[in-house]
Amino acid sequence: MQSLKRWRGDGDSFYAAKRLEERRLYLIFDDWPWGYSICEIDLRVSTSQKAASSQNGAAASGNGAAASSEGADRHLPQPIICLEAPRGYPLFFAAVGTRIVATHPRDPWDDGSVPGDFMPIVDVRSRGVTFGPGQMDHDIPIYLPVHNGLLALDNCTFSMLSFEPLWPPRLEIRRSSNDGWSWRKLPEPPFSRLDVTAYIVSPDETMIMVSTNEGTFTLDIGKIDTEELVWMPSCNQWTLPFTGRGYFVSCLGTNVGLSKDPATLGHLVGAADGGKLKLCKEKLFSQDPAETHVGATLIHMQDGNGDGNEFCLVQCVSVEHGNDDQELKEGGEEVPIEHGDDDQELKEGGSRHLYRLTTFSVSYDNNGDLTTGGTCKVQCYKVPKQTTERFLDGDPVAFWL
Repeated sequence: MQSLKRWRGDGDSFYAAKRLEERRLYLIFDDWPWGYSICEIDLRVSTSQKAASSQNGAAASGNGAAASSEGADRHLPQPIICLEAPRGYPLFFAAVGTRIVATHPRDPWDDGSVPGDFMPIVDVRSRGVTFGPGQMDHDIPIYLPVHNGLLALDNCTFSMLSFEPLWPPRLEIRRSSNDGWSWRKLPEPPFSRLDVTAYIVSPDETMIMVSTNEGTFTLDIGKIDTEELVWMPSCNQWTLPFTGRGYFVSCLGTNVGLSKDPATLGHLVGAADGGKLKLCKEKLFSQDPAETHVGATLIHMQDGNGDGNEFCLVQCVSVEHGNDDQELKEGGEEVPIEHGDDDQELKEGGSRHLYRLTTFSVSYDNNGDLTTGGTCKVQCYKVPKQTTERFLDGDPVAFWL
């Protein structure tokens, strides 16, 4: 099987570090009455501020307790933008480069068989918004970012939307032209979308690997304009050992993702192509008895070259009525749950939801096992109470851009 490794020159390290500093975490919620809000979080600033406030609070109190300002960090920042789209559909979001794409059908009751839809595209750097061609045949898509393009793998369809610059600009091309901006049909894979268990995109975004219970298949996107664009099965029945999206970590030479084994839920698991499975020793999910796991999304905080071993785990947990006076542990310290406007909802038997953002680095220990090596730092944010239950039923929508 072809490796997902890539080469990069040492001269790129300075620029890669600069690009890494510019990146942010973007969280999406459907708490807006007409659609979705996008929040931006600078993980490095937040983490350093929390550490500083903790030290200052300990110095002031003299007993090492967490400063009260740490609880205030629970409130999400104001959204950078809101998008109008049918609520309750988290899987219709994707990201390419510095852009977040909302592929929702304009009419939630539309079967998607009629072309002419549009989709908003937000550039998180410029805060600019443009509109691209909507998809047909929405169902349960998996979106895969590739170099200057977006792949959509769905039931009975596989297509790609290019983001390559065009002249004249896409929106100025006449309708009579055949060069308009549209989704391009690609050869269907030899497996069903419903059978997909895990997938990864190579660091240089030129190859994808998809696993089912029966085996693993790779597709070389570099051959997209040739007749050689063919799904290649693995030479054995080896499958990616995690669930959902995983990542190839170049410096470790292994694929990493969240374990799909119920016995190791909340642990990272890794394996090179067909190699020995490596389980991370530390459990990353919350172990607080007051919290119930709802969903999780693993984000690779890679630099502009697709390298690095830093990650962020976005876990959604619920705190039921009766447990709201429990204390949370953030960064190894106990922090009381902050009470707010949703206290009445808890008293009436409801629940609140929190997003736990755990940043960490992955490496090998002396035995060759995966470990976070004491690098975990946790910060919590309250999920907006207007967020719908249907949205929370899915994994958190989070992007590192």
